[in-house]
Amino acid sequence: MRMNPQKGLAIVISLSVGFTMLSVKAGISAVKTGTTCSKTGQITLLSGKKFTCVKVGKKLQWNNGVIVQSPKPTNSPTAQLSGHDLVISQIESNWKLWRSKSSNTFTPIKLIVQPGYDSAWGGASKAADLLISTFTANGYSLLQEPIAVFGDTEEWLAATGRPIACGRSVPEQPLGIYCGHVNLGYGYFVLNATQGEKFIGKTLTPLQINTLNYMVVHDVATMYELQAQYGSINYDGTKNQIPAWVREGFVQLFAALAISDSNAQKKSYFDFFVSSSMIESFPKALCAKTLQDFESKDRNWGGGCVSSQNFYGVELLAARHGGLDALFKFVSLYGVSNDWTSAFKSAFGISREDFYTEWYDYLKIPQGNRPALIPPAPPAHN
Repeated sequence: MRMNPQKGLAIVISLSVGFTMLSVKAGISAVKTGTTCSKTGQITLLSGKKFTCVKVGKKLQWNNGVIVQSPKPTNSPTAQLSGHDLVISQIESNWKLWRSKSSNTFTPIKLIVQPGYDSAWGGASKAADLLISTFTANGYSLLQEPIAVFGDTEEWLAATGRPIACGRSVPEQPLGIYCGHVNLGYGYFVLNATQGEKFIGKTLTPLQINTLNYMVVHDVATMYELQAQYGSINYDGTKNQIPAWVREGFVQLFAALAISDSNAQKKSYFDFFVSSSMIESFPKALCAKTLQDFESKDRNWGGGCVSSQNFYGVELLAARHGGLDALFKFVSLYGVSNDWTSAFKSAFGISREDFYTEWYDYLKIPQGNRPALIPPAPPAHN
């Protein structure tokens, strides 16, 4: 019978493979402590152990062998993060990209303080200027010069502020932003001190300096947020400013990024923010009033939890839905449409309703404990 050449080749290959496997198995089975080997230094790996051929007297034999540790798989740091830690990582990456753009051409903040104030008051310009230069480099502008005026007496504040406050009779309140670019008020209010406390001739404590730096850069961020709504025209106060939680969270987040970046301590923006007592720790439950309660112009936060949730809500929005640029996009779109829910969906790519569901999921709030969804707040003027 004539054999098919291909079939014969297959049989030969099969036999060869079979003999090879038998040979390997035979060689492997012979490798154990004390059995004969052929060459000093020869190494064989078997069952998780490394055996070496050594000379014992006149005989070559396998040693006792050592266990070989399997390499552990390495994962990127981000892959190990979840929840709030992942959000922080995403925001920091986005901010790093923003900061990589540099601009030496910007208008720094003008800080004016009542004579006799500690020199530390002037140091508050550092974080503010860092934020201004970063905004400028990323295409966001303030059409008017940013100014901050702080003092102890009504007479000095009035005399200093009136020439630059658009004809307003300042001070109209303990601390306020006039004309969209002038931050003016009493030193005690800026530092969250006792009402009426004077600071002429007084050295600021480290905690007071942290508070001052935050308040100044917070209000600079507010100036830019206000301007974004007006586009290429000067702010005039005619447009509606809601929802309050988005607007406040916007400036809290940018303030936290700027003050941590301008500080020598090597901490994340979140760790620095919390350690400076500017915000409460990540919420483990809903506040007494939720984000829905602050869709209007109401900014009477009434407590640390309620104020802090603005920051965490906007932080989540930016991390998962468009980044820091989306925050400016929302304000700009709302400035044109006066329809905040449509501007919200266009800027962040998620509806108001779906974001609240995501927010409750993020906080791990059980379904039965979630507040009922109410209609969105209508336009309201501050």
